[in-house]
Amino acid sequence: MSLDQKTLNEEKRELIRKIKWLLFLRVVILTFFLGSTALFHFFKGGDTGIFRSLQAPLIAAYVISISSALILPWIRGLVFFAHAQIDFDVLLITGIVFITGDIESPFPFLYNLAVINSAILLFYGGAFVTAGFSSLCYAGLLLWGNYRWSGVLVPTSSQLLMDLMLNIPTFFIIASLSGFLARKVFEAERLLIKKQKEYLDLEALKEALLQGVGSGVAITDNKGHINYFNAPAQALTSVEEGAVKGRKLSDIFPGLAYNFDGSQESRRIIVNDFPFTDSQGHNKHLRLTLAPLSDPAEKAIGFVSIFEDITKQKELEEKIRLEAEMRKARERELTKDKSDESPSSFRFGGVVGQGGGVDKIYRLVEKVAATDTSVLITGDSGTGKELVARAIHFNGPRRDRPFVAVNCGAIPENLIESELFGHVRGAFTGAVSDHDGLFKQADGGSIFLDEVAELPLHLQVKLLRVLQERSFTPVGGSKQVKVDVRVISASNKDLRKEMEKGRFREDLFYRLNVVQMTLPPLRNRKEDIPSLANYFIQKFARSLNKKVEEISSEALMCLMNYSFPGNIRELENIIEHAVAVTNKNILTDEDLPPQIKGISIAEEVKLFERTAPGGADVFFNKGMSLDEELSTHEKCLLLGALKRSGGVQKRAAELLGINYRSFRHRLEKYGLLEMKNHQLEEEGAAE
Repeated sequence: MSLDQKTLNEEKRELIRKIKWLLFLRVVILTFFLGSTALFHFFKGGDTGIFRSLQAPLIAAYVISISSALILPWIRGLVFFAHAQIDFDVLLITGIVFITGDIESPFPFLYNLAVINSAILLFYGGAFVTAGFSSLCYAGLLLWGNYRWSGVLVPTSSQLLMDLMLNIPTFFIIASLSGFLARKVFEAERLLIKKQKEYLDLEALKEALLQGVGSGVAITDNKGHINYFNAPAQALTSVEEGAVKGRKLSDIFPGLAYNFDGSQESRRIIVNDFPFTDSQGHNKHLRLTLAPLSDPAEKAIGFVSIFEDITKQKELEEKIRLEAEMRKARERELTKDKSDESPSSFRFGGVVGQGGGVDKIYRLVEKVAATDTSVLITGDSGTGKELVARAIHFNGPRRDRPFVAVNCGAIPENLIESELFGHVRGAFTGAVSDHDGLFKQADGGSIFLDEVAELPLHLQVKLLRVLQERSFTPVGGSKQVKVDVRVISASNKDLRKEMEKGRFREDLFYRLNVVQMTLPPLRNRKEDIPSLANYFIQKFARSLNKKVEEISSEALMCLMNYSFPGNIRELENIIEHAVAVTNKNILTDEDLPPQIKGISIAEEVKLFERTAPGGADVFFNKGMSLDEELSTHEKCLLLGALKRSGGVQKRAAELLGINYRSFRHRLEKYGLLEMKNHQLEEEGAAE
């Protein structure tokens, strides 16, 4: 269809719409005016015949209007039809004026309505034609009225002449003004429609661009509240647009480092990279670019943010970085092997890495190794506290003397005093001979007291005496035993909090805590994982007689993404497992234990819902108590560990990764302390 034909069709539709309004307004206006006139005459006590005389024009108006509306869709000459409708209005008005008193009628102004309607329908031309026809009708009506009253066709009354001179020019003035205004309104309307169409086209183009850009796009107001969220953004976040509209962008992306509520004087483009977990529990890495939006007057109106998933890019960067770290680790290992040939070199014996503050630990070890100062080493289990203790001993003047390591939490409470300080013959049942304690065995060297917080209070007093006077009395003995021992202690607990709770002596704490070293957990020094992994690969490749040389970047990334609750000890066990099971010279992710690869939060939730007793709905709707559920689960684990260890509590504690004393405390809590093997089987079946 050509543009001209399309324009003609639009004009035709517009004219049809206007004619329909004309027909509707004709009936409404006539009904109102004629009804008002009839009521006025009735209440004034006038002739009731006025009602009968008004019926004819009303019926004519209704009939013509309804029939015209019905045949309108089939009319071809719409302009002629419009003129005919206006002319009918003029004739109708003439009839009304005639009925209501011709010369004395108050309704000649209705001709102006016809002129205005004609201007709306047909602009200038129609308005002037209607004004001329109205003038003829009105003048003919006045002359006919004058003839009826005076018998003379030529007007002689000044009033009649005044009406003709006032009303007829008015018709043409109204035609001119209404035609002008109608044309302007029509042009403004067409312009508005055109602009509206352009706006809708621009909106459609904008929407197509934003949806097809491939990246997530969010548009916000000045305060960061989202008012637009495109389809790729919804796919990236797994959130529907309706769920984010009105919310702050920083609520959807907590990693976004921008304060929308702060001062925004320096409105600049912000680029942020941050980790993101979507509503399905999938971990991603996003790059978000935030740019300010301004109107033509440079007034801030909001922000546009474009974000994309750069997880694969980050993984590639991390893979390259890890490969570089592994190369550096192998280079450092070679350098270290060469430097170790020097007899004066400082040996750390398995303490590997530089991150998380470990480099400061190295320097502090070098400083205190040459002294006899007591050292307290703190940190989570598995962070290498014993390795640091060994480094202190074997790099000091006592290196050629004994180094005795003892785990205070692994010795039963009724034996720990004898183990530490020894006993004489006959001190207790079974003491058939004298026994040198660990302090005596460490005479001249160093003793390492791991988990020192597990010492009972009465032994803390005895240990304090050893530190102060360098002597002690064996169990059952009466003579003081002098010892020259350097005490290095360690704890995975906060000893200050233990003091506040009355479980650790304050005076002993200050004796032990002359120099304190805090070892960082592995999760805080992940940059050392490549070096540690390489160290353990070389160690276990030698011990297991395997030609394993390195670890793949994919496997290393699995290690980097793991949280390592067991710290370096857990990493060591993982590498030992991988070296033991691999049949290649490079460790891959297939050689790692299954739990290292892990599953997403969403998958864990789905797994729980599938395996929850009775189903997830039943499980959560049964009126559960979280504490009771955790207690039941803990009891099951204790029983399971005891069963697998054949009732040996120390072995069961090792299976669960806790110390012996903590294990016994938990058994006592659930009344399981004296349980025998056959009872274990029955209790396990009941659980």
